[in-house]
Amino acid sequence: MRRRVVRCPVALALALFGWLAAPGELWAGEGGDQPRELARQGAATSEQGPIASEPTPPEAAQMLAGEPSRPAPMDETDGWQLRTPVLAALPPTRASLWTPPVLAKRKRERSFDTSNGERDPRKRELPRTHRFRLALHSHWVRLNQTQNPATDEFERFHFAPLMLDFAYQAQFLRYAMVRLAVAVGGNVANTRNAMPAVIYPQAYVGVQTKVFGAAFGYGYDWTVPTFAGASANFGSALEQPVITRNHVVMGEVSATSRIDRVALTFSLALGGIQSDLSHLSTVNDRSWRFYLGLQAGMFFDGTLRRERKARKRDKAKRKDK
Repeated sequence: MRRRVVRCPVALALALFGWLAAPGELWAGEGGDQPRELARQGAATSEQGPIASEPTPPEAAQMLAGEPSRPAPMDETDGWQLRTPVLAALPPTRASLWTPPVLAKRKRERSFDTSNGERDPRKRELPRTHRFRLALHSHWVRLNQTQNPATDEFERFHFAPLMLDFAYQAQFLRYAMVRLAVAVGGNVANTRNAMPAVIYPQAYVGVQTKVFGAAFGYGYDWTVPTFAGASANFGSALEQPVITRNHVVMGEVSATSRIDRVALTFSLALGGIQSDLSHLSTVNDRSWRFYLGLQAGMFFDGTLRRERKARKRDKAKRKDK
């Protein structure tokens, strides 16, 4: 009776994997029903002597000496006998599958000495009730455009003062804040001959968290003194415009980060400025214009003073001892 061979891909893959797992053929001889004969021969071998997979002492010495193994003897009955494999090894796999997981050690929490009034910079805390701020303040306002009759070119005028800002900020109701500031500086745009100096008082009300803040502000941009009809120091220069009665309304967002003893702060302000513009034939043209402000500075909350006092107390205690 002709046997029907069923070719299954899974069975073929498993057979190939078993052949790769143990180098060399595990069978010697031909013919016969392999599973049935193996079961019979395994039972007979267990009764007669040691298991076939365990090498005898002479064979073990031969394996250690590096000599090639001899072929397994053939059975006289049907020619089938289990052969002892020379070396059985697992197929190569990725090292990460067998390596044990490495757990990161938890760092020891190091204490921070605050005996001299210092604050731990690793911990973020809400701002203190009273703080003073020193910042560099600049804002920009776009003015009118005029054609130069000497060169037939159009020139756009701008107002951009660069100032030093002094401010006091009070923190209350946990997150609420009020800031009063005054900035003093000079105009660095192409209208500096007509408006050389600026005094800019401001007031802000908003919220301030450990890092971010938002506020609504009002300021009066006082251009003093003003020189109507002033121009730059070259022949074809145009007369520069002048703006007065400058009321600024703005919204501000800020970010503050504590670094050791001071807190660095950066802010961006967007809003509008209402002013009277006078230039050439235009006199007191009152209108709203776009306002852009930038600030970068530092907060001082008295940490340096507290550290000094703490050092003095510590030094006095040591002298008493």
